[in-house]
Amino acid sequence: MTVAAGFHAASGIDRIVLRSGTYRVSEAERTWERIRPVLPMLGITRIADITDLEDFGIPTHTGLRPTGATVAVSMGMAIDPAQSRVSAAMESIEAWHAENPGVAPVARGSAHDVGLPYDVRSLNLAAGSLLTEHTVLDWVAGTGLLTGTRMLVPADLILLDSVRQRTLALALFVPTSNGNACGNSVTEAALHGLLELVERDCISDLVERSAVDRIGVDPDSSTNETTGQVVAALHRTGCRIELMDITNPVGVPCYSGRIWADGYPANYGGFGCHLDPQIAAGRALGEAMQSRLAAVAGARDDIVLAAYDERPAAPPPDFSFGSVVPIRPRPAGLPDSASAALGWLAERVRRHTGVEPFAVDLSRPEVGVPAVKVFAPGLRLFPLDGLSFADGEA
Repeated sequence: MTVAAGFHAASGIDRIVLRSGTYRVSEAERTWERIRPVLPMLGITRIADITDLEDFGIPTHTGLRPTGATVAVSMGMAIDPAQSRVSAAMESIEAWHAENPGVAPVARGSAHDVGLPYDVRSLNLAAGSLLTEHTVLDWVAGTGLLTGTRMLVPADLILLDSVRQRTLALALFVPTSNGNACGNSVTEAALHGLLELVERDCISDLVERSAVDRIGVDPDSSTNETTGQVVAALHRTGCRIELMDITNPVGVPCYSGRIWADGYPANYGGFGCHLDPQIAAGRALGEAMQSRLAAVAGARDDIVLAAYDERPAAPPPDFSFGSVVPIRPRPAGLPDSASAALGWLAERVRRHTGVEPFAVDLSRPEVGVPAVKVFAPGLRLFPLDGLSFADGEA
């Protein structure tokens, strides 16, 4: 599947060169060399190594952005320290672009007036939203990920700012970071933004699925070296592990992971979605580890305070299933470029929703780091803070 011309990477930066736990078109050290000079401009004051706050031994970093209007602390985890450092920095850069999008409206009118090719109410609406196809809105332009068609989206869904006053816009929509991503190219960023949206849709299916319909997975069945190292670290530290296959009809591999250990007896969970199921499973367990380490560090500004309440020690959770299946094998013929991977993924989403996914380019020339916000009308955006784990922590 060909990706729209507007989302082809520039020559030489489209081939996937990093497949360790993710897909990237540039090695981590080279990415770090490019982004390090712009960190002060974005208010990112420190990239801190917090690996030794837990016993996992998997490199973990935080990015500190004290003046952020959303979250001030970002996180990154990877088998390689350079990847972990870059991941934390890129998450901070992504948040800065969401707070400073720099995109101007190109139209004003109702969804009916602008001829919107999708149902405006399929976007992320506020509870009790009175939005209709005749509500007058400002619109910004995005680019279809398959055809390059200009796609409009309400401007009020672009800006993220937790400190702004409540307005009519916030009574209509709930802006979130879902679909926001940075990358070494616009194509790479759009790929990761769309994967996140598919993951959220899979989570929505998970919470509607009865316990008997959930598919347990053997974490020791991985054939991927990086995922194997994550599982080994969990076993080494005495963690109980739950891994589930939550792939839904979109057809993109997605997994849910939970972990629990004696030293800090609470459940922590994570999710992973990727073209390669072996990578998806590892990302789910890695995110669970990262969530636990975030709580241990205590620096994340989005941690629920109840996570630190004193309480009697709870018994270990039962993560067992009647039977488990292995992690799905890596399919043959996976794309070798970011544009091909994005095209495959976008076509899967279009077939499922009937709407071409699209991205708004948030990149700022003075920063020089590609940034996007991806939209996929028809996919559901389940909020992670609404997901209940056994102990109430996520």
